[in-house]
Amino acid sequence: MVEAAEPVVVDSLTDIRSTEEKRASVISDTRVDVPAESPTSDGYETDLEIEEEKTNYDTTGREVYVNQCKSLNIIPVSYFLRNMQTSEIQMSHHGLGPKGTKAIALALVNNTSVLKLNLADNALEAEGGQYIANMLRENCYITVLNLSENKLGTLGAKTLGDMLHVNVNLKEVYLSGNNFTDKDIEHFSEVMKDFRLTHFDLSRNCIGEKGGLLLGPAIAANESLEYLNLSWNNIRRKGAIAVANGLKNNVMLKVMNLSWNGFGDEGAVAIGEALKNNTILTWLDVSHNRITAEGIKFIAKGAEGNEGLKHFAVAHNPITSTGACQLLESFGKNSSAVIETVDITNVRVNEDLWAALKEAKQVLSNLKVIHQPYMEGRKKPNPIASLKDWLSHNKHFELVEVFKRFDEEETMEVSKEILMEAFQQAHLPFDKNNMELLIDQLDGEGKEIVDYTTLIDNDQLKWLDECLLRYNASKKE
Repeated sequence: MVEAAEPVVVDSLTDIRSTEEKRASVISDTRVDVPAESPTSDGYETDLEIEEEKTNYDTTGREVYVNQCKSLNIIPVSYFLRNMQTSEIQMSHHGLGPKGTKAIALALVNNTSVLKLNLADNALEAEGGQYIANMLRENCYITVLNLSENKLGTLGAKTLGDMLHVNVNLKEVYLSGNNFTDKDIEHFSEVMKDFRLTHFDLSRNCIGEKGGLLLGPAIAANESLEYLNLSWNNIRRKGAIAVANGLKNNVMLKVMNLSWNGFGDEGAVAIGEALKNNTILTWLDVSHNRITAEGIKFIAKGAEGNEGLKHFAVAHNPITSTGACQLLESFGKNSSAVIETVDITNVRVNEDLWAALKEAKQVLSNLKVIHQPYMEGRKKPNPIASLKDWLSHNKHFELVEVFKRFDEEETMEVSKEILMEAFQQAHLPFDKNNMELLIDQLDGEGKEIVDYTTLIDNDQLKWLDECLLRYNASKKE
C-alpha cells in the first residue's frame, strides 16, 4: 500500500525572477493546508516548478498557464487564453476548482495587463483562495477582485486578510457568500483600519453579533472605504450598535448596505445617532431589519439634522404609516437636507402619507418616495423597475452570467421554471410572487421561455427596459 503524502507546508510566493535564460518557479513553499496530491505516472506533483526554458519575457503569463494546465492535467480555459492581454477577466461560473485556480494564479503573477479579476462562483474553496492571495502578494496591477460565492471559509479569510496587509494596489474586493463567521472577521477587522480599499463587500456571510463588535471600530478608523456591503448577515444587538457607531465616526463612506440583518429598534437608535453626525454618507439601506414604528422615531430624529444623505431605504420594516410620515416630516423640517429618495416598499401606509409627502416637497421639491406595492389602490408592483434599482447598487452583478450558467445547451433560451431556480440561487431580492411576475415580464410574449440573445451585447438595464416594453405591449393586445 502506498502511504498518503504528507501535507505540503507553504508560507508565501517566492521571489519571481524572469530573464531570457530562466523563468523561476511561481509558487514555491506556499502554505496549502490540504494534502498534496500523489505523484502521477509522469513524475510531477501539484506544486510544480516551471521548467527552465529559453524564451522571451512573457508579460501575459500565457506560456506559464499552458504549461501548468499540462502539468496539472487540466484543460486550459479558452476564454482566459483569449483575454490575458485585456484589462478585465470575467470568469464567474466556470467551475475552475482549486486546480484551475492554481493555473490562473501562476499565470497572473507577472501579468501586467489584467486590472480586474472576477472569479465569482468557481468552487475555489480555501485552497483556491490561497493561490489567489499568494499571487496578489506579487502582482501589483490588479485593482478589482471578485471572489464571491466560493466557500473560502476560515482558511481563505486568513490568507486574504494577510494578503491585504501587504497589497496596496487593490481598490475593490468582493467576498460575498463565502461562509465567513464571526471568528473569520478577526482576519479582516484589523487590516480594515488602514487598508486602501475603496469598495469592500462581505454580504451573504455568517457574520453575527461578535463580528459586528469587531467591524464597528474598524469602520470608525478606516479612511479609504467609500462603499461597504454587510447585507444578508446576522448582525444584531450590540454588534448592530457597534457597526452604527462606526458609521457615526467614519469620514469617508458614501454607500452602506445593512439590509437583511436584524438591527431591530436597538440598532435603529444607533443609526439615528449616526445620521446626526455623519455628513458624508449619501446612500444607506436598512431594509429588512425588523425596525418598528418605535425605532423609526430615532432615525427620523437623526434625519432632522442630516446634510448628506440622498437615498435612504427602510423597506420591508413594520414601521407603519405613522412611522413613514414621521420620517418624511423630519426630512421636510431640515432646510439643509439633500434627500432625493426614500424607499418604504412593502410598508403599509394610508392617505396620511400623501399629506406628509406634500409638506416635505415644499422644502425638498425633488423628493421621491418608493412605496410599492401599497398605495394608489394597491397598484401592481413592477419587478423590472425594482431589479433595475437593485442592479444600480450592485454593479458587479451580471445578469447574463446567471442565464449562461443555467443554459447548459447554449440555446440562448431558459425556461421559466429553470429561471425561477436560477434567480433564487442568485439571491435576487424578490419573494416568490414578485419573482414570478419578474419572469413573466422578461418573457414578454407568454412563450414560457426567456430568450436572452440580445442581452449578450447589450447593457443589462437597457435590455430590461426592452423586455418591459414587450410585456406591456402584449398586455394591450
